[in-house]
Amino acid sequence: MKAQLKFICNKEIISGEFNPAMTVLDFLRNMKELKGTKEGCREGDCGACTVLVGELSGNYVNYKNINSCLLPMGDIDGKHVISIEGLNVDGVNLFQQFLVDEGGTQCGFCTPGFVVSFTSYLLTAETFETEKAVDYLTGNLCRCTGHPGIIRAANEVLKILNKKEIFTDRIAFLIENKLIPEYFKVAAAKLKQIQKQRIPVNYEGTKLIVSGGTDLYVQQGDVIAGKDINLISELISTDIIKIQNDECIVSASATVADLETSSIFNNMFKGFKDTALLFGSKQIRNRATIGGNINNASPIGDMTSFFLSLNAKLILSGKSQTREVFLKDYYKGYKRLDRQPDEIVSRIIFKIPSGDFKYSFEKVCRRKYLDIASVNTSFYCEITDNKFSVVHISAGGVGPTPAYLSMMAASLSGKEINYENIKQGIDTALTEISPIGDVRGSADYKKLLLRNLLYAHFMKLFPEVITEEVVL
Repeated sequence: MKAQLKFICNKEIISGEFNPAMTVLDFLRNMKELKGTKEGCREGDCGACTVLVGELSGNYVNYKNINSCLLPMGDIDGKHVISIEGLNVDGVNLFQQFLVDEGGTQCGFCTPGFVVSFTSYLLTAETFETEKAVDYLTGNLCRCTGHPGIIRAANEVLKILNKKEIFTDRIAFLIENKLIPEYFKVAAAKLKQIQKQRIPVNYEGTKLIVSGGTDLYVQQGDVIAGKDINLISELISTDIIKIQNDECIVSASATVADLETSSIFNNMFKGFKDTALLFGSKQIRNRATIGGNINNASPIGDMTSFFLSLNAKLILSGKSQTREVFLKDYYKGYKRLDRQPDEIVSRIIFKIPSGDFKYSFEKVCRRKYLDIASVNTSFYCEITDNKFSVVHISAGGVGPTPAYLSMMAASLSGKEINYENIKQGIDTALTEISPIGDVRGSADYKKLLLRNLLYAHFMKLFPEVITEEVVL
């Protein structure tokens, strides 16, 4: 139940036996008595528990803001964890001072999370822009509705920083401006002293496998704390995204943020960074893994929908064999997978788009951002001589499993790109789905949503062929 872990917490190197399934939130509050990290929703939604997690990359430390309520201790081995107490400077932190001056703190419960997330932005941003800083704050909820004051405070800090000379040493620059403490200077050197412990691989199916944990810890947090777990990052390659021959290979441990910042991905799919914003807050994107999203088997998994439209295949690694299965064939029923107890999904592979191709992702939920979809859909096509030569379409929230719309794809394949053929394809799609009514809407409502989202793909990708007026 316990594993030997070694990591840095604020200034202190910590080494000892810990339950790798325990959350970092519980470690900070209950074992280290660092109460500034707040327990709010325990679902990764409010951001009150946000911490910084730094990982050594060459001579630098890459820091990310992460919800500690969904972060298992096993995943901080060999890393640097910083709570709000670890951001104390000599005097008042510049951002904290502006939070006071601009009325950005009221009850104060959410304030530590906002400070940590804003610091994450300062540690990683290429340029200091308020709009981009706000993206880092979207996973933090102020229940007192103090967001305008918080944004003003962030803007005031950025105005000061933008008046300074361009920095060559980011850490020294932020220390000089009283935004992080002095000990950040030696964080990289300290991490080099720490040897990451390799947790033994167990293929016998006796351990619960945890990937990003962003949904698993929401569903079964208390149960997981008493389980013996394997962490997916310990089991599979850390070679996150690569091109090999005519295929793109994505490690199952790759996060949404890894894809969002990948030059390989963004060169292939223009605008993917904007699409990624629909998948969750910065904290969630920093943790949610592709393998976790796929294996969670939610009928409305966003990344599952995306990879279905690329006709991706999965590499399943077991104790004695490795095999391939197409993602569209992986789901056998609600939460039932074509996977043996000793197997894990190690990689996701898809053919590199070629020629004239287009893709689109659409999603409807109660909030535009940071919410679970009522219905989502992804569309991919290749075009030859104004005809659909290759078509792949997915839909989520319209059946017990993530749906690959094979009948619609067949209806469009080889057809000329015009309104009549597109309408026929969408009409076909509505015959191959089986939504049910639930808290996210009635069956009829979900059918209507899918219809409209499918038309949205074509209106966005082929505005010369189909317009809103024609659809209406």
